[in-house]
Amino acid sequence: MSISAFGRWALDQLTGDGLEIGAFHSPLPVPAHARVTYADAFPTSLARRYFEEVPADTILVEPQIVAPAHALPLKEASQDFVISSHLIEHLPDPLAGLREWHRVLRDGGALYLVVPDQRATPDAKRPRTTLGHLIADFEQPADHPDRRERDREHFRSWARTWNGLTDPRQVEFWAQFLQRAKYPIHFHCWQPEDYAEILTYLGQQGVPFEVAGTSEREDGYEFSMLLRKRQAEIRA
Repeated sequence: MSISAFGRWALDQLTGDGLEIGAFHSPLPVPAHARVTYADAFPTSLARRYFEEVPADTILVEPQIVAPAHALPLKEASQDFVISSHLIEHLPDPLAGLREWHRVLRDGGALYLVVPDQRATPDAKRPRTTLGHLIADFEQPADHPDRRERDREHFRSWARTWNGLTDPRQVEFWAQFLQRAKYPIHFHCWQPEDYAEILTYLGQQGVPFEVAGTSEREDGYEFSMLLRKRQAEIRA
């Protein structure tokens, strides 16, 4: 696992008790003074079925918490840090995830967020996810007709780009199959500047983060942020 100089610096800032979500087969190394609890949406037995390309002898991180990333069974302000590396793009509702991570962090707690750069993956052929799209996903329940269609289109887009399908009938069949199987596709894709807009919006909604540092990997594969939870301003 290759970690940039920024990544090493950011991880060195982590201290106390924290959480890594979606570590799977590549947990990030934290300092000796940091204690990590691992969380994932499904146990390793199911993860191996989803990601058969990972060699069978690869050691996977068995999560102590099995729960959706946006609904963690943790008390408010109970964590000193949260790590999310190559996970948030898999969430159907990223704003709900960011709000949840803000909730479980103590004031000043750190969120280390690593996101694949759209331009370095097959997602380069897909449209970038807009803030308006994210807001609609957050505001509409999963069973809302518009939300269901947006989610289905994510699976169609994955079938076209990642699976290379061109026949509309094959695309629709495969999209329906993946959706029924709850396969963890990239629902969303971004470039680094998109997150400035997302963080500004969250701050306006009473979910403020302070940016402690950002970095784009030289090979363009991913971008990273170290964020700190700030208290929401109390308005009269």
